[in-house]
Amino acid sequence: MKHIYTLLLIVAFTTSSFSQISHGGKPYSFKHILNTTVPVYLNQDTDVTALIAEDEITDQHKDISPRFGKIVPVNLGLTNAGVWETLANGDRIWRLTISSPTAVTINLNYDAFYLPVGAKLFLYNGKTTIGAFTNANNNGGGKYATTLIKGDKTTLEYYEPANQTGNGIIQISSLIHGYRGFYNKQKVFGASGACNINAICDTLHWGNEIRSSVMQLRASNSRNCSAALINNTLQDGTPYVLIANHCTPQATDIYMFNYQSSNCANSIDGATNQTIVGCDLVSNLAQSDFYLVKLSSVPPSNYNVFYAGWSNINTAPLKGTGIHFPSGDVKKISHDFDNLVEEGYYAAGNDHWKVNDWNTGTTENGSSGSPLFDQNHRIVGQLHGGNAACGNNSFDYYGKFSYSWDTDSDTLKQLKYWLDPNNSGATTIDGYDPNGATLTTDAVLLDINGIGNLICGDSIKPQISIRNHGSNTLTSLTINYSIDGASASQYNWTGNLAAYQVAVINLPTLIIPNGAHNFLAYCTNPSGGSDQNLLNDSANTNFIINANPLLATLNLTTDDYGAETSWLIKDNTSGDTLITSKGYPNVTGGQNFIESLCLYDGCFTFILNDSEDDGFCCSFGSGNVFITEDANGDTLLIDSTFNTTTISYSFCMGNATGIKELAAINYSVYPNPNNGTFTIKADKNIKEISVVNVLGKTVLIKKQVNKNQTLINLDTIEKGLYLVYLTLENEAPQTIKIIVQ
Repeated sequence: MKHIYTLLLIVAFTTSSFSQISHGGKPYSFKHILNTTVPVYLNQDTDVTALIAEDEITDQHKDISPRFGKIVPVNLGLTNAGVWETLANGDRIWRLTISSPTAVTINLNYDAFYLPVGAKLFLYNGKTTIGAFTNANNNGGGKYATTLIKGDKTTLEYYEPANQTGNGIIQISSLIHGYRGFYNKQKVFGASGACNINAICDTLHWGNEIRSSVMQLRASNSRNCSAALINNTLQDGTPYVLIANHCTPQATDIYMFNYQSSNCANSIDGATNQTIVGCDLVSNLAQSDFYLVKLSSVPPSNYNVFYAGWSNINTAPLKGTGIHFPSGDVKKISHDFDNLVEEGYYAAGNDHWKVNDWNTGTTENGSSGSPLFDQNHRIVGQLHGGNAACGNNSFDYYGKFSYSWDTDSDTLKQLKYWLDPNNSGATTIDGYDPNGATLTTDAVLLDINGIGNLICGDSIKPQISIRNHGSNTLTSLTINYSIDGASASQYNWTGNLAAYQVAVINLPTLIIPNGAHNFLAYCTNPSGGSDQNLLNDSANTNFIINANPLLATLNLTTDDYGAETSWLIKDNTSGDTLITSKGYPNVTGGQNFIESLCLYDGCFTFILNDSEDDGFCCSFGSGNVFITEDANGDTLLIDSTFNTTTISYSFCMGNATGIKELAAINYSVYPNPNNGTFTIKADKNIKEISVVNVLGKTVLIKKQVNKNQTLINLDTIEKGLYLVYLTLENEAPQTIKIIVQ
């Protein structure tokens, strides 16, 4: 069956440790017999006598990072070391064993690293396997590193599919001969992907939650997971920290506060001296991957911490925000502006929230355990794992706070007993600042909700979240709102908000004309007075009113593992995510789903993902997907051969230039119907042609046509309906439906 795996963060000296963006599975040789003998590279540079003498001096200085290993330069790669073996189908396996006698650990650095689509890299010895690393692990700089493997040997196994022969690059520049336990700081400032956003950039609206985010360091003192200080119903500053179960907290952990850049645009390394050593292990649950610990002492006032609020309501949040330390880098923030989806962890279930695709930022190894906040800035989960990375449209899984709350009646396996010690029955609680608010009057317009990217209809129902950042109770507030810069309407709110409490305000329904719009809201007159901080009083959002929608129908059949399948649709012009899948169950034999898509005159991209990298065809059933336009029945896309991580299709609706049927005026096919021989003529050069049958199988690919007319001869194919995908010069792909008689 398919591998259902846990994505662990880098943890020294544990078996099966691997980063959040490694992708699980097993090396090919674990299941198949290979004919070649694996060559061994023997490191002979193992004398560490001088280094140990230096360590005795430098270990006395806290401002010098202790050393755990000796750097040994090497030059080992796919072309000058190891052994290749070609499989019967043309795929290739490369293997190399590295031996460093007396080493406690071995880890590797690469000065050139590129894995093509479909390739996989594993590292292993008798106790530990890390990987698979795939093309999702590539980075712009071309360099890479793999984490520690305990022992004095490690084997690299690289799988390269036949259609990628020679495209992979793995060049090892140094090995680290570990000569003592890894009880040392490993600064990894600046290691995260370029798409990550410094947390300080969102200080105006997320400053409190940013202060709640902390980094967990294991007893080995290597950078490890992300976590958050969390409030309880007594609001007494009990130093509870929520983290992931797979981060395996220990009583001797170190928790670091305020490791963040002081600059938004350019990362500046943060201070590492605000720490608390030690914690009590309170409660945990494997299913939702939570662990609650209590720090050994209360963070001092100069740490300026914040205890985050939470929600145990089991309703899908309208948005999601993560604050974390990707790859151990300074604190980052990521936003998903779409509804979260209820799922299991790489499976059907109800114990996780799924972020289908981050709109800004991403997560990486080191992000695990980080809090997920809803639209009202309350924790609703913590990061378990996922495939999201810079450069992809993939997903993340967060263990659900609501599931962790009291699903298990054992108090050592729930959050409720500890975070609601007075059994108040609270379903939500807002944050707590032990130092108190710095201003007396400060109302914050936190967020605008109830307005999606694409509105199928002619009305919106705006929902405003406000929070009191002042020390005085907030009793009234004027909400001003407008569309596209027109004169503002007003809504007068009254209530009773103590410091850091949140209120949700439902504004009147608004009728909006068709097209793209901007909704602006700002607050004034807090408690009838003046606001002492005007910078956090406004928010706005862009949206599209689709008053005259063009409808399409999605027909999806999953394989046995439907929970691995997800999709989204993006606008090709704006890049906005318009529609996302809602999750599918695992059903033996697969299951068919028919869904209506509300779109408009324009061109779009349909992105299909599989979390286990093998699509829906054909090892575990035969899935397929096709989309048709309701108005004319045209087939916009079809696929039944998806067998990888992700695939994308472009299509157009209405009168937009792009994928259209035979009625398009800039090309023609004749005769149609035909006997398999036909001519395609266009008023622009034809770049590429492919012909696909109704099962999604490609029967012809003709590249670099480079003329406006060409003859196609398929007189040996079976009779039936076929789709011709036509790429014209400077045009989006076109689709032509033909009938072979």
